[in-house]
Amino acid sequence: MQRKAALGWRLNWICYAGMLVLFAAWNLFLPGGTIAHWLLQTVPLLLVLPGMLKGRPRSLLWLCFILLIYIFASATIVFDVNAPQRGWQHGVMLVLSLTLFFSAMMTSRWQRAG
Repeated sequence: MQRKAALGWRLNWICYAGMLVLFAAWNLFLPGGTIAHWLLQTVPLLLVLPGMLKGRPRSLLWLCFILLIYIFASATIVFDVNAPQRGWQHGVMLVLSLTLFFSAMMTSRWQRAG
């Protein structure tokens, strides 16, 4: 179980950093992005950062609740063919947030079992 938990933590950090980098690139370097929008996207993710740095499984569970917002927001835009703001960013956000959601959920379970 510890081996699975260690692999899960690695995947969590990769996806977590990927989402933060995506939001920074999306809002700070691409046209149409604003600092206010970047803050609205990153602050909820940063709320669980202290607990994740300490390796607490409860922080992963809170991260899953927070990720539901990103999953719903990106899925509605990705699957709406008439969405005016449809782009590659939403697809990447959907993949990263779903991967992080399942990885965080399973890592929390494996860490508590081990």
